[in-house]
Amino acid sequence: MTNANPTVKDILQMAMQGTLVLPDFQRGFIWEPEKVRELIVSVLGAYFIGSMLILESSKDNPLFRLKLIEGVEKVNKGAQIQSQIKILLDGQQRVTALFYAMHEPEITLKGRKNPSKIFIDLERALQQDWDSAVRILSAKDKKTLAEIEGKTLTIPARLLMDVGELAVKFIRDARFKDIINIANEFLNYPLHFVTLPSNTTPEKIIETFERVNSTGEPLSVFDLIVARLYKHDIKLRDLWNQAKGRYGFAKSVSAENVLRVVTLLRDKGTKRKALLELEHKGFLEDWEEACHAMEKAYTRIVDSKHGYGAFIFDKWAPYSTMIVPLAAIIGNMYRTKTIIKSNWDKIDRWYWVSVFDGRYDEGAISKQESDYKDLIDWMKDDTKTPDYIERFEPMKVDLSVERQSSAIYRGVIALCVLKGALDFKSGQPPKLFEKYIEDDHIFPESLFHENQIWNRTILATNERKWKKKPSVYFKEKENCIAKRN
Repeated sequence: MTNANPTVKDILQMAMQGTLVLPDFQRGFIWEPEKVRELIVSVLGAYFIGSMLILESSKDNPLFRLKLIEGVEKVNKGAQIQSQIKILLDGQQRVTALFYAMHEPEITLKGRKNPSKIFIDLERALQQDWDSAVRILSAKDKKTLAEIEGKTLTIPARLLMDVGELAVKFIRDARFKDIINIANEFLNYPLHFVTLPSNTTPEKIIETFERVNSTGEPLSVFDLIVARLYKHDIKLRDLWNQAKGRYGFAKSVSAENVLRVVTLLRDKGTKRKALLELEHKGFLEDWEEACHAMEKAYTRIVDSKHGYGAFIFDKWAPYSTMIVPLAAIIGNMYRTKTIIKSNWDKIDRWYWVSVFDGRYDEGAISKQESDYKDLIDWMKDDTKTPDYIERFEPMKVDLSVERQSSAIYRGVIALCVLKGALDFKSGQPPKLFEKYIEDDHIFPESLFHENQIWNRTILATNERKWKKKPSVYFKEKENCIAKRN
């Protein structure tokens, strides 16, 4: 890994020539006009605009599918990706914004209906009033554009790229040297680049990105896998979008966790390295199998009659991370045709022990892998009960918890739901009132000063129960029902 400081001029030339390119998984240019303007202000004022990350590569053997910097093809119709390239992993928005300001491609910025143009007020720039010196206007704002064109010392930002034309325009101006100096300093502004060699592993790329990138979108494992599989004509992002339309789990579970199910079913573990080394062969079949298993696992967790009672996954699942090994073991049972009651009983025991023993409070990724292997072994041999299940003592579970985010807290609520707990107000199952369900005190905290889980329940609203003992509240309900009848 090396650090380099190419200039703004260098980077713009590399982008135009197709030697500085983007990985295909990068999102499009999404900056609003003001962010573009602020970047130009920063470069003019020689303020630090952050580090960028590039990967040395070649067109013939890239780690990812590639594309040109956005806007290049609009101003250079013959632009092509060159044989020896630098892949811009972090810094896309900044580089694209610089290209936009200097070359004015026909691209509409976020929040605008028409392309924009950037102008530099040299009068203010000469006074080093950088913020006031930069303006960004709609290309359709003819009135303001006409006013600006009438001002000799206000120029399109693109003129900074052409010092020759700038010299012709201001050769007779007394401040000629200072004006040329502004352009030269802008073009020679050094950008800080961290360069990774071509043999850098995907895992190392992510680790470096996390260190370099302090703002903006993180580079996810999913992004890298999307890019890698795309080379093999596997459009993972499309697969994920399709899953969102087909499966209930997709609104609560990340695509990365589905990939973890794939790697578990391939006996490769769940750590980042295993995900990044996913082979493309057989992926479509394995993805479909993982989605099917994930839906089964999700349904079991939210089932309030025969499952685990976390009827709203995002709010009541004790550990969202447990769905990964659960889905993988279900997938394995379907694959090996071992869908029998004794295996479901073992899964249930594993689930509840893990919840009430707080096993997934930390090290969840490692436990996903080890628990999957433990359950596989246990299903093959009844004598291989995992140690943590053998050691579990229900009477030692700490029920003094008060936090709704606690796995034990959520586990108790789930057991109440499974036992048929009904909403205080309506007398109906909580599943019917998902949008309104909240947890509240059984005996009012204001009277009994008790906030632990054994004094909590779920209900659609506490509007009428508020500050009332259950005996008073239910007596009032009885009287109300009697009057209506």
